[in-house]
Order: sequence, then C-alpha cells, then structure tokens
Amino acid sequence: MPIIQRIANILLFTIAVSLCGVVAIAEPEASEPASASVALAEPAASPDPCFLPQVTSNPTRPNWDTSASTTQCGVMEIDSGWLFQPVGQGVNQTMVLSSVRYGLTPKLDLRWGLTNHMTQSGGGAPSLEGIGDQWLMVRYRYLEQSPKLPALAFLYGYKVPTANPVKGFGSGYADHQFIFIASRDFGKNHFDFNTVGTVVGERGGHDGSAQFGLALTRAVTQKFAWMVESYGGPQPGTPDRFGAAFTGVSYTLKPTLVVDASYSRTYTAGSPREQFMFGFTYAMRSGASPISRGSLIGRMLGR
Repeated sequence: MPIIQRIANILLFTIAVSLCGVVAIAEPEASEPASASVALAEPAASPDPCFLPQVTSNPTRPNWDTSASTTQCGVMEIDSGWLFQPVGQGVNQTMVLSSVRYGLTPKLDLRWGLTNHMTQSGGGAPSLEGIGDQWLMVRYRYLEQSPKLPALAFLYGYKVPTANPVKGFGSGYADHQFIFIASRDFGKNHFDFNTVGTVVGERGGHDGSAQFGLALTRAVTQKFAWMVESYGGPQPGTPDRFGAAFTGVSYTLKPTLVVDASYSRTYTAGSPREQFMFGFTYAMRSGASPISRGSLIGRMLGR
C-alpha cells in the first residue's frame, strides 16, 4: 500500500529528527575550589511531582494540536464540550464531546475520549440521534524542553468504532493514530507542532495519510489565553486535501477549572465548512497511589 508506506517514511523521518535533538553537549567540569576547607551545601531534594500540594488543570481542548505537556501526575482531568457544525444542504449536526485523562507518571498520561451524544437535523431529512466513536490514547514525553531544544512527545490513539455507520456517525472500522509532538515556549508564546499519521479501516483493508498542524497559544493575562492554529494535509480514504484555520480562547476560573470557546473554518473543499465549540476542563486528585519511584516499571515510564 503505497500511501501507508509514505506515512511510514514521514514518521521515520520525524523520529530521526527528534532523536538527533537528544544528543547533549557535555559541560566542562568546574575547577576545584582554592580552599579545601570550604564546605559545599547539599543540594535540596526536589519535590515529588506526583505529590505536589496544588492541583493544576492542563487542558487539551479546544485545540486540535496536542501539546507535549501531560496531565499532572496522580491527577484526573475531566473535560466536556458542545460542538455545532453545518454539514451541508441545510443539515446541522451537534455533538457532546467528553474525555477523562489520568497522569500515570510525570511524563505519561492515559486518555479515554468519547462522543456522548450526536444529533443531526434540518434540510428536510429525518432527524438522527446516537453516539459517536470512542478513542483510547497514551501520550509519553521523552525529552524535556531545554534552552536549545523543544519538548518532544509521542501519542498513540486507537479508535473504538462504537458509532452507527448507517446513520453516518462513523465508519464502523477501527482506526490508528500516531502523533509526534514538539512543544516550545518563547516568553508568553507557546508553540505546538504535530506530525499526525492516521491509518483508517476500510472495507477493502486500510488507508492512511500524514497531516501536520501548528498551534500558537498566547498568554494575554495570567488567566486569559488566545489560540490560533492551522492544520491540514491529505485525507485518508479520499483524493482530497484538508486544510482549516482555528482560533479560540480559554479562561482560568481557578487552577483546577478552565473554560474555553473556539471557532474553525476550512480553507479547502469538504465538510463541515465551519465549527463552533465551547466547554470546560476540571482537574482533581484521583485518590489512586502513584507508581513507586524505585520500581523498574516506574523508571521505564518516567517516574
């Protein structure tokens, strides 16, 4: 399958570029102090990131592009939102989208996302109602941001085909998604670049494509942020290319609660032409004990 082979080549190139950035330049050793009688203070022990006193929300919505920053270790984040989109010929579609994320370690989080409810009406067609597909995802940050390098992460997602394909709410096939993430802060500006490889299930087997996205988040005030994005590339299963622009805002009501609103519009052919979204993200302690720092699996997962 030549399309999937092209995806593999793009993803392998992205891995190679990311790994090149991991090579560190060794710092020269400092010379010994002139007087041996000067006692050096013991470095202060860093706090355990899985037991920080304050819980902070780290929203992934309303953005399309994903950040390398993961959910706080030992914390559960719940988000939900409403989406409205015209799908053509006078037909409108509304969705209620939700997800639950858990910070398993300071570098790794797990996500379960679902479309709780979908309705479609208008255009003289019968009204339809049902649920959408579900997604299971894992995100791992394998390189921290440094003065020279961005933070780098990898995300894998698996689509559980729970939507009814007869109603047009889903394909009825399982999909796979592979996302390489590069995130970087420049003062009050935060950038996220995503390389997204998608392999979709079809009646005749599988098809795939690679898409790219770049997001800018600007901290306007301590609580208010503005986002702008561009995302696009070939669409799997079709000869068309998809491109869309996005803008949104978020407001932190308190460290654990963030509300958001956004608008997007395509600049290529295809449907939906535009989307309106708003929702919230809430973070809380999960009550579960984190993985032990000294365990082998803990060290492997970034504990």
